[in-house]
Amino acid sequence: MRAETMTKNLAIRVLLIMPLLLTGWGFRQEQQSQAKEFVAEGSIVAIQKRTRHPVKPEPGGIGTFVELWIVRIDQWPSGMNRNEKYILVQYDLYERGLSDAEVNSKKLRFTLRERREDEHTDCLGTITEGNKPPYKRRPVGLSDYERTEPGKLDEIPPLESLPCLIADRPPVVAQ
Repeated sequence: MRAETMTKNLAIRVLLIMPLLLTGWGFRQEQQSQAKEFVAEGSIVAIQKRTRHPVKPEPGGIGTFVELWIVRIDQWPSGMNRNEKYILVQYDLYERGLSDAEVNSKKLRFTLRERREDEHTDCLGTITEGNKPPYKRRPVGLSDYERTEPGKLDEIPPLESLPCLIADRPPVVAQ
């Protein structure tokens, strides 16, 4: 009898404490990502072909669809000590895919952030080749990207030398 009471008390405590812990963890994660966000202006110069989603795909599981871009930054925020002209961006499709007109816009405003510790992406990934097992994996190269209108003539540095930033929201066309 006493063991049953202790088990019930423990179960009640877990049920009361768990939501508080999860809420606190989620709030901390949200604060972490918001604190590192900044806005930069530029244009998408290339998109990794296999990741293009003009329309947000219907989720078929627990994963998040992404697009992988090469972005030319024309203006970093004032006071920010960054001088990279080209960056890799992983756009997490939480809201929507970008139209072709947006992708080919000459001036976009990007809301970007650094990767969090729990995000294990290099904004490149690998390419799986082959029609049947055993599949082969190879590193992504510039030939795996499709150039956009603004990026047709750009000389893009080696992909491995570019920093990786995250976009959780779609860029906004700037006038």
